[in-house]
Amino acid sequence: MEIADRDIAARVALDMLKRTQQPLIYMLGCTDVGKTHTVTRIANMCCDHNLKVAVIDADVGQSDVGPPCCIGLGKPDGRIQKLHDIPPCRLYFVGDTSPACCIENCLRGIAAAVQDAKALKPDIILVDSTGWVEGEEACNFKLREITTINPSLIIAIERDNELSEIIRRLTGNIPLLRLRVDERVVPRTRDERRRMRIVSYRRYLRNAKLRVFASAIVEGQPETGTLVGLFGNNDACLGLGVIRNVNEGSVVIFTPVEEPVNRIRPARVKLTELYEEQRRNEH
Repeated sequence: MEIADRDIAARVALDMLKRTQQPLIYMLGCTDVGKTHTVTRIANMCCDHNLKVAVIDADVGQSDVGPPCCIGLGKPDGRIQKLHDIPPCRLYFVGDTSPACCIENCLRGIAAAVQDAKALKPDIILVDSTGWVEGEEACNFKLREITTINPSLIIAIERDNELSEIIRRLTGNIPLLRLRVDERVVPRTRDERRRMRIVSYRRYLRNAKLRVFASAIVEGQPETGTLVGLFGNNDACLGLGVIRNVNEGSVVIFTPVEEPVNRIRPARVKLTELYEEQRRNEH
């Protein structure tokens, strides 16, 4: 079925509640096609019907629910204007803004996010996925991601049949709703996406403070400027931080995390003091 109205897409998602307990809706599409806008529209329509929603933001490069390099899980308390209005209740650190560089981490993260989302007992779960869809490696990743979470419905948004190969290879008879890109959607440039990540880092770290940790709990060789994931009990990701200084036996990290930390894992990304990204040297 091919339609153009996002409100119809939202009503189709709502209709699934009559036939499926706790339906899981998966957004499929390349960058800048309106996936996030459609998730927002569905979430708000659910809110209007007094339904509880869980949102999984698996777009690790242009994340809204939580910072870049993470999959975020959140539950909106009411209507929202943007997905970044939803505070994350859990984060799943993948260590990169490019899913091509952290495929297995992305798959483990989204599987854990879906499991945790179901435990929150929402009426519906919405998954906003990455825009990496073109090429054989991307196709295989998307098919593995879909198989991993087994959605109740896939909403596929495309410009020019770029999803045809993924859709052709889908298995399991998952219901599929195909949309064309709204003409009002304006593609962002690479620089615009980079600037949006800077804003996201700043927003996430706005209440951060300096903390000192033993070097022994940091994986690998710590480097000043490296973005890191901080983990607590049960290997749960507590949040992110940036290494500000490396001393003998200790590291100083700028982070909003206040809980006890058992392990620190570096990302493949470094941040300048202006939150501009650089690639980290691999050891």
